[in-house]
Amino acid sequence: MALDSRYVALLFKMVMLLFISGFITSVAIAGLYFTYQVSNLHYYVNVFDRFAAAFNATLNFYIYELFNLINVLFFLGIVLSIVVIGHRYIHYFVKIEKDLGQMASGELSQRIEVKENHELGQLARQVNQLIERLETTVHEERIAEQSKTELITNVSHDLRTPLTSIMGYLDLIERDQYKDEVTLRYFTDIAYDKAKQMNTMVNDLFEYIRTKNPKLLLNKDYIDLKEVIKQIASHFHLQMAEAKLSFRMNLPDQEVKQYVDGEKLSRVFENIIGNAIKYGADAPFIDITLHQREKETEMEIRNYGEPIAQSEIPFIFERFYRVDQSRSKDTGGSGLGLAIAKNIVELHEGEIDVTSNSEGTAFFITLPIMDKEA
Repeated sequence: MALDSRYVALLFKMVMLLFISGFITSVAIAGLYFTYQVSNLHYYVNVFDRFAAAFNATLNFYIYELFNLINVLFFLGIVLSIVVIGHRYIHYFVKIEKDLGQMASGELSQRIEVKENHELGQLARQVNQLIERLETTVHEERIAEQSKTELITNVSHDLRTPLTSIMGYLDLIERDQYKDEVTLRYFTDIAYDKAKQMNTMVNDLFEYIRTKNPKLLLNKDYIDLKEVIKQIASHFHLQMAEAKLSFRMNLPDQEVKQYVDGEKLSRVFENIIGNAIKYGADAPFIDITLHQREKETEMEIRNYGEPIAQSEIPFIFERFYRVDQSRSKDTGGSGLGLAIAKNIVELHEGEIDVTSNSEGTAFFITLPIMDKEA
């Protein structure tokens, strides 16, 4: 750590002053001691002998005092080292304490300056890493809280409409506001349909919350995806006939074994095929393609209905997001199907994507080939 220039200048002046003071004091003491020795050496008659003896005595005195001076300088050196090193640590430690105070007050964007050549640099680096993790956690908690609030708002809004309709028709029945049994049956049928819509929405909501949990345990086993797709396609036979659609399947001749949760993955295929039927009635076909490569299996479901606007595609897998609000309500969608599909695919460590243009809308599901140990 580089010392402050003013501190270095002050330290240099103090050392020089100490050295000059010591030198002047030493000269003064030497003069006094030499004079004292000359005046006390009466047994020397010759003045030159007296001066020589005084000089020798002074020299011996200085040699003795030199050792004492070395001890004093050694002690002063230790004190000076403590002052310099203490300043090195205390100055940096005070700065760390100041930065920590700002962090404690809520300024999580604050970071401690890391000095690579300082012994406390590693401590500062670890504190910064801790604060970064804390900042990430706080950010995720805020997003989760906002997400929860939005979820409650969306659920309340989507449940209010069918519930209001049910209450309205039941109120008419309660007040005998119907002309005959046909009208009564009409009212009860509408109330029942709205109740089923609410039931679907609540079930989808529970499924969304369950599949959103990354720790959800999957009931995995080896299954043949080709057979699963054929079975699911057969379940949509009536809906396909009503929509005047037919499947065109491009499936491999061999089995496509995959270690997955068959029940949950079937839910993904059902959601996407169901959407393809609802929104792909402008063309007579829905194409289903299955490929297995060395490390992954890819499934494509393509319909040839009206394309999705490019501005809508980034949000297509968000919960309660509907590309066409009125059309989604007419088809009875909860707005959770694709969000659930995305959650399930991610639980399998796979990816789901969508493209849409004049050539059709295609959903791609990619699953890594994994074994039981994985």
